[in-house]
Amino acid sequence: MRSISILLVYMAMLHGQQSLPVTERPSLRVHGQSTISVEPDQLQFDIGVVTQANTAKEAADQNDSQSKALIQQLQMAFPSASVKSINFSVNPNYHYPAQGGPTIVGYTGSNTVRLLLNDISKLQSVIDIAIKSGAKSINRLTFTLQNENPVRADAFAKAAEQAQAGAQALAASLKVHLGRLINVEEGQPVIVSAPRQITFENLGSTNLAPISLGTIDVHADVNLTYEILQDTDHPCENSTSPANAPAPQ
Repeated sequence: MRSISILLVYMAMLHGQQSLPVTERPSLRVHGQSTISVEPDQLQFDIGVVTQANTAKEAADQNDSQSKALIQQLQMAFPSASVKSINFSVNPNYHYPAQGGPTIVGYTGSNTVRLLLNDISKLQSVIDIAIKSGAKSINRLTFTLQNENPVRADAFAKAAEQAQAGAQALAASLKVHLGRLINVEEGQPVIVSAPRQITFENLGSTNLAPISLGTIDVHADVNLTYEILQDTDHPCENSTSPANAPAPQ
């Protein structure tokens, strides 16, 4: 009977030891961020072609002819560029008299010719071709990057370097030792500033001043978590262990 009581006490002690929480190593979490500004290397033009006629067919035919002529000129000038027609429409023009209902007085054909060009230096040439072709407006001129990936990677690398430097500075200030890197996380999705857009409402009468390309900002931030080593993990270099103690004279 006594042996059974001793066994039960021993099992209870084992259970108590297993239920004790495991103490985690202390850690240090640091934040790093970086913003890189780069000049755009790609242009996107949305050139508006607008025609007026008495019938819907005439407005559509005139617009189609003018749009095709503009596309042909752009393709000849920039063989490697992407040129396509988007957003074609024909709509009636209404007259609203003081009395009575509205009446149709004509039709407007509208089309957008989109040009994607990887040569920033040709910006003025595109505008000149648009004006000479009879286009009425540049609905949108957008400055973008051909490939954001290298800039994103560079922003992440610099953010990580800043976080690492911060961790080392904190560790030195707190007189602790950094252990292994135990966690890396992206603080928030990489932010690329919105493409810069310029609109010319009337190409024929607009005084086209020099256009500033501006920059595109790519922002990244990261969080790094390092283990903090205990004194037992870092024995003093000057202390002499029994195994290395000098032999007695």
